[in-house]
This record gives sequence, C-alpha cells and structure tokens, in this order.
Amino acid sequence: MISTNPFTEEHELLRQSFRQFVETEITPNVQRWEENKICEAEVFRKMGEQGFFGVSFPEEYGGSGMDMWSAVVISEELSKANIGGLAMSLYAHTYLPLPVINAIGTEEQKLKYLAPALKGEKIAALGITEPGAGSDVGGITTVAEDKGDHFVVNGSKMFITNGTMADFIVLAVRTGEGHTLSLLLFDTSTPGFSANAVHNKLGMHSSDTGQLYFENCIVPKSALLGEKDFGFYYIMSNFQEERLIAAVTGTAAADNALQKAKRYMHEREAFGRPLAKFQVLRHKIAKMAIHVEACRSLAYRAVAEYIEKGPGAYKIISIAKAYVCEESFNIINEALQIHGGWGYMEDFGLARSLRDIRLMTVGAGTTEIMHEIISKIEMDEVKHDKQLIKARG
Repeated sequence: MISTNPFTEEHELLRQSFRQFVETEITPNVQRWEENKICEAEVFRKMGEQGFFGVSFPEEYGGSGMDMWSAVVISEELSKANIGGLAMSLYAHTYLPLPVINAIGTEEQKLKYLAPALKGEKIAALGITEPGAGSDVGGITTVAEDKGDHFVVNGSKMFITNGTMADFIVLAVRTGEGHTLSLLLFDTSTPGFSANAVHNKLGMHSSDTGQLYFENCIVPKSALLGEKDFGFYYIMSNFQEERLIAAVTGTAAADNALQKAKRYMHEREAFGRPLAKFQVLRHKIAKMAIHVEACRSLAYRAVAEYIEKGPGAYKIISIAKAYVCEESFNIINEALQIHGGWGYMEDFGLARSLRDIRLMTVGAGTTEIMHEIISKIEMDEVKHDKQLIKARG
C-alpha cells in the first residue's frame, strides 16, 4: 500500500527545481515549438545539464540514483506546461530506450550510449512500430541478417518519436522465425539509414515523429543489446515503465484541465451570475474530481507495485494505463465543454490538451491491447484457483 503522500523532502526539492526549469526554459517556448511543429535539440541538452533526465538512473552513469517517484515528479511538473508533444519527446528519449540499456547493456554500451543520453549530449529513440506492425510486436519485419562478424539491417519503422533527431536508436529487428527478435544499438550515422518527418498529426505537434528506412545497413556485433533472439521479452518488460509514465502523465493532464475549469467557473458569468453558481456545472466538476482522484490512485498504486516488484505489478500497470488514458480524455473534454466557445479556441490551451491526450489511448499499447492483457490475467487467475482447489481435493 502507498501512503497518501509518497513524496519525500528530496522529491519536493526536485519538484521545486524542475518547476523553475519549466517556467524559464519550456513555458516561454511552447507557442514557438507548437507553431514550428518540432522541439529543439537544445532543450535536451539543458535537461541533461541539470540532471533531469537521470533522476531515476544510477549515479555511475550520470543519474541521481533516486527512485521511480522522482520520475513521477518530473512527469507531473512537465505536464503543467501543457505541451504534450515536447513531453512525449523527452519521455521517449528517457523512458523508452534508456531503461533497457541500463537493464541489459554491457558496461561499454552504457558508457557509450546511456551516459551521454542522460547528459543530453545524445538523443535516443526506440524503434519498434512499423507500417504494418504496431501493438503486434510479433509482426515486425525489419530484419537483421547475421553475417558472422556483423548484421545487415533492412526494413522500415513508422511513427518513431525523435525519429529524425535521434543520434541512436534501440532498434527491434527480426533475427529468426516467430517471436524471434533482437535489439540493436543503432547509430543513425550508419550508411544506408534515412528518416523522413511524419506530418499532419492530430496532436503532439511539437514532437518529432519520423518514418525510418534501413537499406543494407551494416551494424557491428558489438551493437547487440542483451542476448540475440531475446528481444521480444526485453520489449515486453520495457513496456512497463512506458505505460507507468503514460498513466502518470494522463492523470496530471486531466488534473490540469480540472483546475482550469474550476478557475474559469469563478471568473466567467452567465445570466448575471458566475458559472460556479450553476448546480449542473458544479456537479460536472464533482464528477471530474472523482475521476481525477481515481486516476491518481491507480497510477500511484501502479508506481508503488513497480518499485516493490510485486507479483501484481504487470496487471495493475495495464489497468492504470487503460483506465487513465481513456478517462483523462473524457475529463479534458468536459473541461473544454465548461469553457464553451472559448474552450474551442487555442488561447485557453484546452484544444491542444485534447488533441495531445488522444494519442495516449494508442501509444505504448492500445486500450484494446491493455484489455486483452488484463482479461488473460483475470482468466488465468480463475484457472489457477480451480487447479489449487482440485489439488487440495
């Protein structure tokens, strides 16, 4: 069980420090990054210089050695800038490729890739999704042919966050039949690699999204991350941190929208009185507050289970991801409704919030995939209970 407030004094000092960073380095640039439809590499460098990428990573590679609650602090404060695209790029750099390098990389790989990524000197990406394989990781067709002392990579990836900016990619490739995949540390300077920006997205405008192409790319065997042919299991394990961050981020975005709606109801008048005097709107706020607290409880419980490595972590993380990412969209949509016509305008930021949050039900495993995972766990629990009863006679 988690306490009402899982944050220590150290966490709160981090929160104050990062809040100031957001106010000075991010918030003033939001409009420009949104209009240009991409963030700038400079923000990665500044994040790294201040140590904000490495809060939950080991100190020997440039991290702070704090726990996962420190990553929650960063996620919550970054959400207040209301720029989901940038937030996704920063998370995709930190919590998609880097945990797997930290978990299974060699010392040489950690020094070459993890350490400079935590410093913001190199930008990282995770290359899994393909034009014909999204949540179906087993459908990956990008192949790495084993040539003895090197691999030859051919194929393509789609919807890769940081795809055109990345200095390196943790790349999922097929190295055998069925679910036989491997992970490679792929330098984007490799001959035969190219990337095109993906445009015309509904939201996440300030995030770099790319389509990647690999044509006879020669990759040394030293780039193999972990064991050959074990990539599928590494990917499944790595999804947990990504889904945790999604649940925390969705909760924070929903709470931000709720706070905006409450302030607006006190400021805006209709029919000679503040909106806060209308019972139907007050009850709408009450329902939003209930759902925000439910989201927070689920997200925080998932973080606690993940830290404690409890047997139910996989299940509660999937539940949190499914529930929060769907419900946060509904809460933001209600906040926009309370703002009426003004909510539909870009000036109040809710239009951007609604566009950006929509991706949350798709990325890191769709809601439907989460439901499938949860249903299998639930049914396996029933099967296990029956086996126990039978065994006891």
